[in-house]
Amino acid sequence: MTTPDTPDAQRQSLSARPEARFALVAGIGGALLAALISVKAIFASANSTAAIGFVFVPFIMMAAMVLAGAWGLAVGCVWHALRGERRYYGVVLVMAWAFAAAVPAYGGWQVWYGLSLERAVAGTARMDAAALEQAMAQSPWRNDRFFIGAVAQNKAASEVLLDRLAQLPEDLPDAELHEPLGSLWNVRLENRKGLSAMRLVALNPNVGPQTLERLSRGEPGRPTSMLLGDILRNPKTPMRVLEPHFNSTEYLIEWGLALNPNLPVAVMQRLATSPNLYTRLNLTYNPSTPRVILAKLAQDPDATLANQARQAIDRMDKRE
Repeated sequence: MTTPDTPDAQRQSLSARPEARFALVAGIGGALLAALISVKAIFASANSTAAIGFVFVPFIMMAAMVLAGAWGLAVGCVWHALRGERRYYGVVLVMAWAFAAAVPAYGGWQVWYGLSLERAVAGTARMDAAALEQAMAQSPWRNDRFFIGAVAQNKAASEVLLDRLAQLPEDLPDAELHEPLGSLWNVRLENRKGLSAMRLVALNPNVGPQTLERLSRGEPGRPTSMLLGDILRNPKTPMRVLEPHFNSTEYLIEWGLALNPNLPVAVMQRLATSPNLYTRLNLTYNPSTPRVILAKLAQDPDATLANQARQAIDRMDKRE
């Protein structure tokens, strides 16, 4: 039996040590599990750029292999020590025990937390306005961004409740309510694109003008362009919020403005000449876009846009 003080034990290469088999198996398992989870997350996302995630999968696998391999090494030390097949310095054995136990303990806690959050989020889909109010007042999950996002996308949420949600970034600065909602757990309900909680507030049909104006101020500084685009497309957004963006050439701002039925014709005319294809395309989905602008878009070099403009004119003729 090799003792802790034996020089040969210190010089023995890691690959030759009996613990190495545990490290190898755990490392391979960790890499495969990381790849499986990563691919699952990519396919679960409806984001148009989700496929870029495949580029990072090998790097995630390598990182997981190193961490899992280290855990396997710790498990190997504990295993051989319990069987009396190998002796270790006391501090090494204590660290091995701590690491070997900490990983499954943390993993178990994460599973419990994720499943509990799933149940809480799923429960919001069945709530009416009063139940949603009570949940945001009493639920232990009321400060969780996924729970807040679930409440925000519920069509039963009242205008008053949505306005309270819009104020939460000030009360919960660490809740990341302006950040996209991405998770391996089923906690996004119908929000497959992972929109932030504040974007879900802006897109709720019950949101009021006051809330939209509040959201337009965003976090300390300014709101994200994606959130602002959602606000600018909403017909309930006050004109005083729209006006400062009439001359903006930022594409997300243009996309939002082009969809707003209250947009002045002069601004629509400017957007009809935008170099951004989707800005011009969004005008064909706006029921208030004048016929003269649609006629111009029907001559656009892009065949898809021209076809959409002609369809918009046909819809206008049927309404008349």
